[in-house]
Amino acid sequence: MNLFFTIIAAFPLGFFVSRRQTALLSYLIVDSFLFTLQSLNLLLTWMSGGSGLGGSSGFGDTPSGSFPIDYSSSEVIAYGVVNAIITLIGVGLVLFGARVRSRRSAQHTPDVVDVP
Repeated sequence: MNLFFTIIAAFPLGFFVSRRQTALLSYLIVDSFLFTLQSLNLLLTWMSGGSGLGGSSGFGDTPSGSFPIDYSSSEVIAYGVVNAIITLIGVGLVLFGARVRSRRSAQHTPDVVDVP
């Protein structure tokens, strides 16, 4: 979910929102909400025995129903690292969009010539 949001919305947010800080904060707020929904969906799918894309589960074998639940901690760490990288790329795209907007607006600024 947050990968699609990053690809679709990060650059346009930086480009169309006039203040860079507002664009960045907007991206991070929406991305954190989507990350929470994505994590909950993945966790509930894994606990119910479902599989994700490609037929694999999110965190290893489906839990058997007894506690403590066994899971692969390396897959949890990899999930966090991949999502952190996606978020950093999104932040970069927001900042890049703001930079492109500021360069375009600087190029279109007309020169003012005083005529005596």
